[in-house]
Amino acid sequence: MKKSQVVVAYSALLLLLGSVCSQAQQSLTSTRDGDSNASQALSNVSGAGTQRMPPQCSGQAGRLPGSIAGPCKPTSAGTQTQQLSNDLLANDLSRNDDGAVYVEFAVPGSTCEASFSRCTTPAAINQSGAVTGYYADATASLHGFVRAASGAITTFDAPGATCSNGSACTIPIAINQQGSITGYYCDAVACHGFLRDPGGTLTQFDAPGGANGTYPTGINDAGEVVGYYYDANYVGHGFLRTARGTFTPFNAPGGVNGTYPTGINDAGEVVGSYYDAGIISQGFLRASDGTTTTIDPTGSTNTSPNAINLEGAITGWWQDGGTLTIHGFLRSSDGTLTTFDVPGSRGETEPGAINLAETVTGNFFDAAGGLHGFVRANDGTFTTFDPPGSAEPDSYTFANGINAAGVITGWYIDPSFIGYGFLRMPTL
Repeated sequence: MKKSQVVVAYSALLLLLGSVCSQAQQSLTSTRDGDSNASQALSNVSGAGTQRMPPQCSGQAGRLPGSIAGPCKPTSAGTQTQQLSNDLLANDLSRNDDGAVYVEFAVPGSTCEASFSRCTTPAAINQSGAVTGYYADATASLHGFVRAASGAITTFDAPGATCSNGSACTIPIAINQQGSITGYYCDAVACHGFLRDPGGTLTQFDAPGGANGTYPTGINDAGEVVGYYYDANYVGHGFLRTARGTFTPFNAPGGVNGTYPTGINDAGEVVGSYYDAGIISQGFLRASDGTTTTIDPTGSTNTSPNAINLEGAITGWWQDGGTLTIHGFLRSSDGTLTTFDVPGSRGETEPGAINLAETVTGNFFDAAGGLHGFVRANDGTFTTFDPPGSAEPDSYTFANGINAAGVITGWYIDPSFIGYGFLRMPTL
């Protein structure tokens, strides 16, 4: 989560995720209750009961990257049942004008309207193509989901989550290669962290000292969870939770007004932001031994590292104190820092995810005010994109995650201001 006092232009779209959490409360025992399986193809809800039917299953071309199944419908006449085919291939889906193949999806049971567009909001993707995120029900309450690479969707809520009238019932944030998911949920008085294992068992936790909420932001393949918590004075502190449940709280040096981790890699390196005495946001890298390095591009008044890959390459954004322009950056594992802007952007380039190849994805605003996705290859070349169903040219596309195969997940808003999840797959 970005912690900055910078108000970017699309902040009005990012609606408040439920109740303000105030006090940490009880621990829960592990449970499988609350999961509901729903295998589905492309059941995109557009208005009341309207569905976009996917293409027929056919073709003999190579599979989609990461063994991801796309949507298809039966070729037999007369049936309206949607199904998935694990043999659906790249040629069965039309390529967009950016050369990629897209799969759009909505979680079964997600219902929304233009005043609350986050119907289906993917947050992260793992190397196998499994996606996690959250969706809105008819009351605008938010619930968790995981979409397998096959397309099967499982919805879930943490036991004890308060789910009524716009509340943040269960908000998954990150998923590792094994399929373990972390995030947070809110009850009547507080928000708590959770860990959901690949079998569906969910464990609740609160960071010691987290009197006003615990918010996980990342998980690695060892099951280590990183995040932040608010103390009794609403000051944020970082935490690291091992797979065995042991907590290590930490603060970045100089972070007297809060420390907010955003990600962790398999080496145990943590990135995030902290606020100094002047309430200026600066980035940090915390090594597995606890050594901390500040990340602060020259001229920056706000720096937000958002993701780190296995090799220690970091991406995020920083704001120029003079022009207030928001730029992207890539910090290589040797510390070399490269700043960049998407060609055609109007001054806001915000990377959000990076893979092992140092391919970066995120969002940018164009001169007309549209929000679009971008991919930056490790050679510095850019590809901009919007899913086929988006409201081009005034699009709103949010790219939130990328895996080793270059598959990107996120969400977009259609011309009716309704949100859908998507997968963007580079052609083979």
